[in-house]
Formats: sequence, structure tokens, C-alpha cells
Amino acid sequence: MSSADGNGVPRELRVVFCWAEVTGYMAACWKALAKRPGVDLHIVHTKKLFEQPTRFDLDPLLNGLSHQEFSKDAPDLDAWLLEHVTGHRPDVVVICGWIFWPYTRLMQATQLEHVAMVLGMDSPWLGTLRQRLAHLKLGAVANAADLVVSASERSAEYARRIGVPADRIQSGYYGFDYDRFSPVAEQRPAQPGKWPRQFLFVGRYVEQKDLATLVAAYSLYREGVSNPWGLTCCGAGKQGSLLQGVPGVVDAGFIQPNDQPALFRDHGAFVLSSKFEPWGVVLAEAAASGLPLICTTACGAGMDLVRPYFNGLVIPPGDVRRLARAMRWMHDHEDELPLMGRRGQALAQGFSADAWALRWHNYLLDAVDEPAREN
Repeated sequence: MSSADGNGVPRELRVVFCWAEVTGYMAACWKALAKRPGVDLHIVHTKKLFEQPTRFDLDPLLNGLSHQEFSKDAPDLDAWLLEHVTGHRPDVVVICGWIFWPYTRLMQATQLEHVAMVLGMDSPWLGTLRQRLAHLKLGAVANAADLVVSASERSAEYARRIGVPADRIQSGYYGFDYDRFSPVAEQRPAQPGKWPRQFLFVGRYVEQKDLATLVAAYSLYREGVSNPWGLTCCGAGKQGSLLQGVPGVVDAGFIQPNDQPALFRDHGAFVLSSKFEPWGVVLAEAAASGLPLICTTACGAGMDLVRPYFNGLVIPPGDVRRLARAMRWMHDHEDELPLMGRRGQALAQGFSADAWALRWHNYLLDAVDEPAREN
């Protein structure tokens, strides 16, 4: 579908994003979309959906964007959401999956029956009993979606399993601020000394990230070399105790978003040992910054961003020996790492905020222009 009318004037598109908690990478994507001709963008988001504390200020992230924050515990929330969303007279509403059911109920509201509905989806298909029965609960959600945008092929498979036709599924759910991270790839070689001999992990200190395997693998790698790299871990959470007292491991704590590019610049390889990771935007940020990547097959972004022995390595989750071997490979091929990092940048660029905005703008136009379906 064309984004302009027959006279070349940009199509007007009023879109409301119903989101959970705001992140820096999504703010960058929304700002890029809001700059596109004809787009009228509004964001509805929670003040706090999960229990963990928000460690950064939302106001600078959303500066310049039309948005409305609310508390998930507000009384009559369904009625408030419906009134607020309809008040913006949207052509299309984007729902961030079924993580927050007051949002998904909007998809079947009669007041929005002539509005296109786009469902974002990052949950990967794992084949569990719960997922196999999910169509019983999610069938109505799938039927109400004019378009599903998946984070990976695994989440696209999940969408198909709950009844979404293949012709209503697109890819590219996530994007990030490529322009903020990419300059450090040129700065790293200009730093004093050789390539930084330090592994980096960035993420929450929670069980899903599998810090136990990361620490055990790092310790095994360290035993096998005479001059080992260090390992910096950045994040916060209860699993942080696993990092304490481990030789070579530095717990740098939570790093503010503005300080992350410099952090990536000062390291030589990125490691994400997750046993569950629907996508993993941090992998894209690391690739953009010119770092070779090590990740597990559980990371959805690994399929998009890592080509084995080209710009990184992919290993099974929970495999201490394979992860230690991957670290050893990086150690032994230090001279190849700058080229590997440059290769990864090109893969990451397809998920830049500008690329995301171009992709989503056309997805939204297609959803609006799609002929009405029979439910």
C-alpha cells in the first residue's frame, strides 16, 4: 500500500500504542515513527507493571512525544482506557501482546470495531502444554488482530499455533537506537592499548539470564588460559550474589542508559547466557557498538544478529562447557574480533529506530487499508 495519496501527499495516520513499561529503545523507535510524514502518534503506558523498581526517569525518554501514563491499579481502568483511546480517534491501535489484559479487551470493544488492531508478540513457541492449550484462551485475541508483528520466527510460530493466518504475520517487533551505539565502534580501536580484553554481560540479575552458567563457564575458561580476560557484569537483581567473590568478575551494578555506549566501547566481546530471552535488544546494541557476540539458542535475536564464526557464536543454554569454549575461542582469535564486530554492525542496522519506523509505518498503513474481515 502507498503511504501517500495520488497527489504525493503523505497519508494521515492516527495511531495509539498501548504499552507496558517504557524503555529507552522503544522511546527511540516511537520518536523515529512520530517524525514520519502524516503520522499522529500517541502512547498510553503504565506507571509500573512489574514489581521490580524502575531505575531510570521516564520523562527525558518520552520528551516530545504525546503520551499518557496511568496506574494499573486505577479504579474502572477498562472504562478509562476505552474512553482515552477512543478520544484520540485512532485509525489503528497497537497492543503489546497479552501481558496486560485491560489492553487486549480493547481489541474486542464495539466502540473500536472500525479501528485496525495490531498485536505485538515476542513470546517464543516452546511447545509446552500450556502453549499447546493457549489457543483456547487466545483464539479471540488472534481473531481480533488485523496484523501480528512478531519478534522472531519462534514467536511467529506461536502466532500460527493460536490461529493467526500466515498472511497476517509480519516480523520486526523490536528496534533500538542504533545511532547512539554505532559511533563507539570507531572509538574502540582508538583507545590506548590493544583490543579490550574484557567480556561484558548486561541484563537483569534474574534466573532467566542464567548467571549461574555464565559464572561457571567463565571460571572454567579462566582455568584453561594463562592470561584470562576479565568479565564485567552490569545489572541488578537477586541473582547478583552469584557474582560476589568470583576471581576476574566485576559487578558494575546498574548502568544508566546514557552511560551504556561508553561501557560497550571499553569491552571486547559480549556474552548473553540466557535460558529464556524472547528477543534480546541488548544483543542488537552490542552488535551496533561493534562487539562480537556470544549468545544461547534461547535468545530470539540470535537468529537475526549472529552468524556463527562470522560475527559471533551461538551455544545451547545451560551448557557450561560450550560457553567456556566460546569464551576461549574469542580469547584465541583476538586479532579477528575487530572484523567480526564490523560485520555485526551491518546486521544490527536493520533494527535501527529509523528502520523500525519505516517498517512499522508501512505495516500500520497496510493494516488500515486491509479490507474488512469477517469474524
